[in-house]
Amino acid sequence: MIVLTDAQVIVVHRLLTAVLLNESYQLADVEDALIWLSPENRQILCPFDSLWARNLAQEIVRELRS
Repeated sequence: MIVLTDAQVIVVHRLLTAVLLNESYQLADVEDALIWLSPENRQILCPFDSLWARNLAQEIVRELRS
């Protein structure tokens, strides 16, 4: 189970909302969220791939609308 602080939840919520709405977001927020949501001792070699993120967000929005 992942436990986030209130401040972390706000950042993750804002980030996911921005991705879903195709709005701009800060790379630092993405990097922080990846660290918070990753298992301990797991090294993250590549922060978010923007094309993958955009495609995923578009697919989620399509599913939500249908």
